[in-house]
Amino acid sequence: MKVCEKCGIEINGRDGENTCPDCDKETRSKARRARARKDRADREYVMESCGLVKVRGALGGTYWE
Repeated sequence: MKVCEKCGIEINGRDGENTCPDCDKETRSKARRARARKDRADREYVMESCGLVKVRGALGGTYWE
């Protein structure tokens, strides 16, 4: 039996699979959030470099003007 590298529980995995599905799912969601955070920062940098200002609308949304 194989053991998950992160949590230590036994798993029935194929060769190359070293984490349980729960730990693998957690890792993927962290990577997705990190990528979204970076993309958002890049997008805001481009808008600010064009001279736009991020403002909050009356109904709670944000937009650039």
